Amino acid sequence: MTQPTKVSPQVYPQQRAKASDESIQCWAHSQTGKRCTAKVTSREGEPIPIPYCERHLNSGDGALKVVNHPFFGKALVARYDLPAKYRMAYWGKRGQCANCDVEDRAISFYPPNPVTGSNIDPKIAGGRTLKRDNYNGVLNPGNTGDVIQYAACPGPNEKQNMRSTFQYFGLRNGDIGGLEFVTLMPVPKNTQLLHWYGSGWWEVRGIKRMDVGTKRYPAPLRDAPAKKKRRTEEEDEFTSPEVDLNKLAKAIDVEWKRREKQSEQTSA
Repeated sequence: MTQPTKVSPQVYPQQRAKASDESIQCWAHSQTGKRCTAKVTSREGEPIPIPYCERHLNSGDGALKVVNHPFFGKALVARYDLPAKYRMAYWGKRGQCANCDVEDRAISFYPPNPVTGSNIDPKIAGGRTLKRDNYNGVLNPGNTGDVIQYAACPGPNEKQNMRSTFQYFGLRNGDIGGLEFVTLMPVPKNTQLLHWYGSGWWEVRGIKRMDVGTKRYPAPLRDAPAKKKRRTEEEDEFTSPEVDLNKLAKAIDVEWKRREKQSEQTSA
């Protein structure tokens, strides 16, 4: 008897959390695709808390799944089809950055405005809070329930399907903090979630960047450049490029006059 095919649940993008919200509905979904109904409030007095309830802060979003990768340890994949603009939160404990020779999945922390909760400052050119003036250590996801730490970097032939939005959660010198990520396109079930680490990440660690997609857990591929049509031998023999006949006639006329003049000089 043929087994029925499992259909992915219908999942909708979540709204971005705002400081004006009295409480925020947890962003996470269950493993069957149901949105968590728990409400999240400030933990340390921050204007916008990490938008996961305590349960999903410790277990991770059920829409995502951490799997074993055959070559690179762990990978993060979609448990079921995810829409574009699906929001996720990376989070960790704030502290100092470890040496590059130690494996870590930490992300630099740039705390948002303590009142508005935004990393956007209209007084600054470009709108973003200046990183060099706002650095406050790193967020280390070690020994937490964070799963975004396992999202890999796309290889040379692959492209990212998620990115950070520069919207951070937390307070300056607080205990924990987070960073918003959003999918850039629909992500099919079992597809890896990838975001760009930055070229410097590879250089300082002396690691060669490689493709991470596998048959079981594919990665989105970069668009291939348009291939030029290969000419056949018959086309090479019978097809000539288009030419401007007027220009060709003029060039021939000039060449004949040059030769006539050269011939007269030689005869003299």
